[in-house]
Amino acid sequence: MLLTGILTISAFLLIARGATKRERSPLLMATGILLLAGSAIGHFFAYSSLLPAITALTAEIGVGLFFVAGFLSRHNRPARPIFFVGSISLAVCVILLGIGRFSLSTDESHESVTLLVELGPDDSIDEIEEILEQFGAGYERAFPAITLTMDIDLSQVYIVSTTTDNELRLRRALEADVENVDHVEVNEPVGLYEPISKRSVDIDIEGVLENDPLVNRQWALQAIDAHKAHEYLKTVEPVRKAKVAIIDTGVDGGHEDIRSVFVSSPGNIDVHGHGSHCAGLAGAVTNNAIGIASLNWEGKYIEVTAYKALNDQGMGTIESIAQAVLDAVRDDADVISMSLGGKSPEAPKTIADAIRFAIRNDAVVVVSAGNSNEDARYHMPSNVEGVIVVSAVDQELRKASFSNTNTSLARPITAPGVNILSLQPGGRYIEMSGTSMSTPIVSGLVGVMRSLNPELNAEQVYNVLQETGKTLKDSRSIGRMINASSAIEAAVAMR
Repeated sequence: MLLTGILTISAFLLIARGATKRERSPLLMATGILLLAGSAIGHFFAYSSLLPAITALTAEIGVGLFFVAGFLSRHNRPARPIFFVGSISLAVCVILLGIGRFSLSTDESHESVTLLVELGPDDSIDEIEEILEQFGAGYERAFPAITLTMDIDLSQVYIVSTTTDNELRLRRALEADVENVDHVEVNEPVGLYEPISKRSVDIDIEGVLENDPLVNRQWALQAIDAHKAHEYLKTVEPVRKAKVAIIDTGVDGGHEDIRSVFVSSPGNIDVHGHGSHCAGLAGAVTNNAIGIASLNWEGKYIEVTAYKALNDQGMGTIESIAQAVLDAVRDDADVISMSLGGKSPEAPKTIADAIRFAIRNDAVVVVSAGNSNEDARYHMPSNVEGVIVVSAVDQELRKASFSNTNTSLARPITAPGVNILSLQPGGRYIEMSGTSMSTPIVSGLVGVMRSLNPELNAEQVYNVLQETGKTLKDSRSIGRMINASSAIEAAVAMR
């Protein structure tokens, strides 16, 4: 774009120079005209659409003609007609700019937006169809697999599509229909708690059982007594494998360190990498002479499933996250791990309903506290009743600088979350930091506990984590830190 502008001005300078020489120079003028033609053509390649290309070209022509007029005036040649044409060119540019801005605002006002509309249990979409037609809104069932007998709220949620200029008026009209509509909320975008890549940190560990080659880069295992837990897990057998569902960007199910325990599921591809990192912490096969270690000793205790709530850029919506949770419940997940969320003083009802549905169906839901160094009660899904909320500690076992606090909530716990090594798509490994990392470490522990004692419910699981957890200097703000060995032995003792 800069090059085309330089070409245009240069063309007019050559034309002006050729026209003002004592003996006119046809060569200079011809060169200038050719440059001007080349610049005009270049504009249509440099700009994505016709309007901005023409707008830029008229502006440059106006400025160029002013240069020509100046040259002519200095050499006592007639300049007024050229100046007049230049002024017209600039005026056209201003008009085109106005048209462009109006067009842009019009396009923005017609961008699509979706609402989540929950009807009453006895109501039908037909009863609000007149309102929808008035605003040209389309609709579809949000969760068609959920029936009234399964959940009277989720079964009555519809995705209503409208435009941004109609959104507010449509919402007001729907909310006014209290006879048929129970709840309306915008299907807001939701992202993950973006982790931070960190440098490798080797630690000195001797005499461990695990033969995983990268275990010396996993300080978190020592912190949570995972090595001692592995010694115990060698002596017991699971009742069954527990299913840990990763609600995230997907998981690279073919990764060398997880493929033998990964169960085909909707999110078995991960372009982003966040979900794969979480999956490795929850259930990478341990003592297989490959990669890293988790609590999943020899892959006997946990199988991993994945549900793609977030796209390849790490973004999803309220509906996509709720749908992923419901899909995990459909597949009988024992543990649902959610390293995502955002600031929201009150959790979106659709996500809260989906999590409550999961808990009623015997899933333990473990969620990130968040990475904003503030109170997790102002973040969702941390502030949904019934979830275990995980904050993060660093290698000094102090609250990680980024970690939200969580002790204002009912079920706080903490785990390592700084310089945490895990899987990266394509058979690679990477260290990251965040409550996104501490959460699946807890989810993996809960999975092992439920594999040994499937009868444990969410409340009992949290009580064991709390009672066996280690009290740290910052536990008043982030809860106790998990002790894997003690928690697993306690779970077995409760059988």
